[in-house]
Amino acid sequence: MFHERLLPGPGVWITAVFVGGALGLILVPLNLTVAIVFAAVAIIAALVLVVQYSPVLEVTGGRFHLGRAQIEVALLGEPVALRGQEWALTIGQDFEPLAHHCIRGWTRTGLRVEVLDPQDPTTAWVASTRRPDDLALALRTAQSMQEKQGKQGS
Repeated sequence: MFHERLLPGPGVWITAVFVGGALGLILVPLNLTVAIVFAAVAIIAALVLVVQYSPVLEVTGGRFHLGRAQIEVALLGEPVALRGQEWALTIGQDFEPLAHHCIRGWTRTGLRVEVLDPQDPTTAWVASTRRPDDLALALRTAQSMQEKQGKQGS
C-alpha cells in the first residue's frame, strides 16, 4: 500500500563519492592503478552503504514497518502529518523520549501516530517522510480494512 525509502539529499551522495575517492588517493604513492581501482571500489561501497542505511517506511499486510521496527496498524491511533513549525517542534522542543523515532535531517516533514497498546511503553511513532499525507492515508486505509475484517470475523 505504501513504500518509501528515505534516501538522503544530494549532499550526502556527493560526500560519499568524495570519501571513497579520498580513500583511493591514500594509495597513489604506492601504485596509481591500485589507487584508482581502490577508489572505485570505495566509492561503490560508500554509495551502497548510503542506500542500505536509508530506512524504509512501509504499510503492508496490516503492519506499519519503520526501518527494522514494525507494529500492527490496529494498535495505532490517528496519524498526523506534520510540516514546518509543527515538525520542528515535534523533533525539537516537544521531543517525546518514550516515542519510537525514525528521523532523518534531510527531510522537512514527518508523521506522528500514537500507540494505543496499553502493554507498550512506547507513546507514539514519529517518522520522517517526504510524503506525510500519503503515509497517513495508507495507515488510515489499513486501519479501516482491519476494522472491517474484525467485524466480519465476529
